[in-house]
Amino acid sequence: ETAMGPGGALEAFIEARERGLVRYLGVTGHGVTVAQMHLQSLERFDFDSVLLPYNPTMMANPRYAADFEALLAVCRERNVAVQTIKALARGPWGDKPQTTNTWYEPFTAQADIDRAVHWVLSRPGVFLNTAGDKDLLPKILDAASRFDPATQQADVAAEMAGVAMAPLFT
Repeated sequence: ETAMGPGGALEAFIEARERGLVRYLGVTGHGVTVAQMHLQSLERFDFDSVLLPYNPTMMANPRYAADFEALLAVCRERNVAVQTIKALARGPWGDKPQTTNTWYEPFTAQADIDRAVHWVLSRPGVFLNTAGDKDLLPKILDAASRFDPATQQADVAAEMAGVAMAPLFT
């Protein structure tokens, strides 16, 4: 409410776009309620993009999956870009030592990264943002370069069924 209300950040962003300082405006978020929150944001303003988590563990949450599908439908209808994050999320670090520049434990083996990246890329209407780690970036780009557009998400999901993953958000 504060960001989108009078005198809020959105007004400053709109002014920046009107002055030619930025071209596109998007809204980002995390957590299991973010897809629903993005729907509410799109009711209030015509954002150019939304950014939110998208991976098998998030989509295993029935509420999140339903909200994600509703958001994707609205975004397709309104030509809003859907940026996805957390594709490589294996789960929370927990007590494990943090070995990458991500706040969650990512997949690090190329085969797991391939499956995670291909799972996202097999979904029409979304695109993949990379993880924020310089050592993971080449592996993500490698996986993306080998993606076959004929890949079906259900096939990749079956391959991922045996990979240990835990939700980042509950």
